[in-house]
Amino acid sequence: MNTDATALLSDLVSIPSVNPRGGAEPAETPVARRIADWCAEQGITAELDQVVDGRCNVVAIVPGRDPRAAVLFESHLDTVEVEHMNTPPFTPTVRDGRLYGRGACDAKGPLAAFLIALRDIARAPEPPAQTVIVAGVADEEHEYKGVLRLLENLAGEATRTVTGAVVGEPTDLRVVVAHKGVMRCRIVVAGPGGHSSRPWGLENPIETIARVVTFLAEEVTPSLTAAAHPLVGPASLVPSLISGGTGPNTVPNECAVSLDRRTLPGEDPEQVWRELRDRITGRFGPSVTVEPPFLTDLALDNDPADPFVAGVRDVLGRAGRDSSAIGTGWGSDASKIAAAGIPSVVLGPGSIGDAHTPNESIDLAELAEAVEIARALMRLPAPAGLS
Repeated sequence: MNTDATALLSDLVSIPSVNPRGGAEPAETPVARRIADWCAEQGITAELDQVVDGRCNVVAIVPGRDPRAAVLFESHLDTVEVEHMNTPPFTPTVRDGRLYGRGACDAKGPLAAFLIALRDIARAPEPPAQTVIVAGVADEEHEYKGVLRLLENLAGEATRTVTGAVVGEPTDLRVVVAHKGVMRCRIVVAGPGGHSSRPWGLENPIETIARVVTFLAEEVTPSLTAAAHPLVGPASLVPSLISGGTGPNTVPNECAVSLDRRTLPGEDPEQVWRELRDRITGRFGPSVTVEPPFLTDLALDNDPADPFVAGVRDVLGRAGRDSSAIGTGWGSDASKIAAAGIPSVVLGPGSIGDAHTPNESIDLAELAEAVEIARALMRLPAPAGLS
């Protein structure tokens, strides 16, 4: 067990940073400020950067021998909600070699491992080959505003190239090179409304939405299994939220269902939406509106043989870990970083099976191992041919 990593993670978990889902409140800023203060205590330069509504990223930097090259370690500061948790969400508890609390594995655990490794790199007699950037970003659990702001700032560094990125998420210390994207939209049915004692001749939006959901389950979803990506599997479509009606004695004026469509590498989320819209309106007519997506995200699809990816896999192999490349059905900030032209992998301690759960926790032995792996990755040589 790395006691320093455990202590830092406990500190981060104890500071609430629940994503406000678009609300105007500085949810991640207290934990960002604590990280900046911790870095200052270690002699590391770290700055806060406001993203939106007082919500801040924090970026720490240790300069390398080659000022033209940098490697990025990124993870997120925000967590999901804490309702229905069985353990105190912000009172970190260590039991049977595990630390419990909201964000323990998703994703304050990976971030704590990155920060302890960065401290060790900063204390080493010789600087790393490349500049090392560790960023904690806001809003990963909702609209990705933190990583997009980070990428804007990195693009403005004309004299420095980010040669690769490690995105911290709970992957059981497996290297993720591919994951799904997403398209989320709403289907809305409007009706005239009326008294529930006189429903004859009135379109009931709830009944229409029920037919739409049945159509999706019986005709649309089965067609998605025809094609599967070798690492992430088939696409999926899930009705995830439904709303409608104003009272028990009223024929509703409206009913809506939200859809979560997980996309494969190579699929364009906007085209996925257009095809779904055309299929639904062709079946149900103009009374059914498929609204434009309220959220889209690209899939991640790296070449496992990419030099940076290969370097990460080599470090894992030398650490005695499984270095084979894998894919996942969930998404991460890595897809946005990769879309900016930076080779990116997802890697971190903890299991996705423990994320977002009532008993979220992380194995502290794995957290300690993650520090060792991150330290080795921070020492990767700069690629040849930088100008």
